Amino acid sequence: MNKTIQWPAGDFALPAAVALNPALTEAAVRKQLSTALAAKTIVQTRKGDGKIPGTFQVVKAAPAGN
Repeated sequence: MNKTIQWPAGDFALPAAVALNPALTEAAVRKQLSTALAAKTIVQTRKGDGKIPGTFQVVKAAPAGN
């Protein structure tokens, strides 16, 4: 179930990550994002609300072979 996911460069919002991974559903991208946030490989750079999307940034690459 752990498919390799590509994250956009720099600050990105969830729709950009979903667009970059068309083979995955939005739910799958959200789950991977949640896992990456917990592992501290991605940080949230701006908290979103109903009008403004939250943004995220990759802070360290995932280990090879993942």
